[in-house]
Amino acid sequence: LPGPIPGSYLQISGEAETEEFLFPDVPLPISRRREADYGDLSSVRGWSRLDLSFEFSLHGPGISGPERTSATRHFNSGSIICERHTNSPLAVRFIREKSNLGVGWLPNVATNRAAWVELLVTQWAQSDKDAFPSYGDWTESPEWLVVEEAQILSQILALERKKRQSIVEIDQQIGESNTKLALAKANANKGQRRLITAQGEELLDEVAKTLKNIGFDVTCVDQLLSEGKPKREDLRLKHLNKGGEEWNAIVEVRGYARSGGTTADLQRLARFAELYRKETGQTPDKRIYIANGQLELFPSQRQKPLASATEDLQIFSESGGILIWSIDLFRVLKTTNTADYHALIESIKCAQGRWVPIDLSSPKET
Repeated sequence: LPGPIPGSYLQISGEAETEEFLFPDVPLPISRRREADYGDLSSVRGWSRLDLSFEFSLHGPGISGPERTSATRHFNSGSIICERHTNSPLAVRFIREKSNLGVGWLPNVATNRAAWVELLVTQWAQSDKDAFPSYGDWTESPEWLVVEEAQILSQILALERKKRQSIVEIDQQIGESNTKLALAKANANKGQRRLITAQGEELLDEVAKTLKNIGFDVTCVDQLLSEGKPKREDLRLKHLNKGGEEWNAIVEVRGYARSGGTTADLQRLARFAELYRKETGQTPDKRIYIANGQLELFPSQRQKPLASATEDLQIFSESGGILIWSIDLFRVLKTTNTADYHALIESIKCAQGRWVPIDLSSPKET
C-alpha cells in the first residue's frame, strides 16, 4: 500500500480476525444508498478476506527513524486507506482496544465508498467517541435541524464566538496588567519595600524619603559634617507644633541580618544627643531609633527589635527616646492616605518607648 510519506510504501503481512458487519437501520438517504449499492445484501459476510497484521513497516529512500515512528503511531490510531492515484477510500482501519476486530474493507469499486466510510466510522464512534470525535448523532448535523434548533444553535455559536473574543481581550488585559505589576514590583523593591529588605545606606535613604514624604523636614547629617569629624546621628527632623514652636529630633537608622537590634544603638543616641546639645544649645525633643532586624528571615517570622530588652527600652523612653520598627512603618504607610499624614506625624512625636502604629485605615467618625 502507498505510505503516508511521498515515495514510501507500506508492507503489511499476517492475518486479522474478521466479523460480519450488520447494516444498521438507518434513515434516508443512507438507506437508499444501501439499496443502490448492495441491493438485497443485509451484511458483508462472504466478502473477500483482508489479510492484515497490525504491525507494518514503512519503506522508502531517506525515511528517518522519527518519520517511521510517527507514521506507525498515526496508522495504529486509526486510518483510512485510499487508492494511490485517485485518493478514493479503499478501507477504514480501526482497532478496538481489547480485540483485533476493526477493519472495514470496501472491495466493490462501483459503490459510493465515501458514504460507506462515513457509515462504518459512525458505527465505530458509538463505542469509541474519543477516537472519532467528529461522528455522532446524525440529528445534530445542521442538515437535519429544524428551524427552532437551528436558531438556538446559531445563538450558541454566536455566544461561543463572543466568549472566544472575550477570552482574547481578557488575556490581553491580563498581559498588560502583568507588565504593570512587574514594573510596580520593581519600583517597590527599589522604594518603600526597602523598609523591610534593606540595611546600611539603602535603608537610611528609604527612611529619609519616607519621613520627608509624610511631612517632616529631614536633614542627612553626614552631608553637613566636614571630613574627619566624628560620627553623628544619621538624620535630623524638624516639624512645627500647633503653636508654631519648632519640634526637633535626632534619628539613628540601623539594619541587621541576624539580630533584631542592639542596646548599644540606644547608648549611641545618648552620646549623639549630647553632641547635638553642645552644637545647638538645646536638647532634641526626641531620640528616634529606627531598626530593621533579622533580614535573613521572612518578615512574618521576625521579632520586634529589642524584644527582650524591656528595661533598657524603658530607660531610653525616660530620656525622650522612641523605637520604631521599620516593618511597622511600612505597614502603616501601606494603608495610610496622604490626608492622614498629620495624624501619623503626631503619633511619632507623642510616642514613648516603643512606637505603636495607629490604625488610620478605618473609617473616621463624623
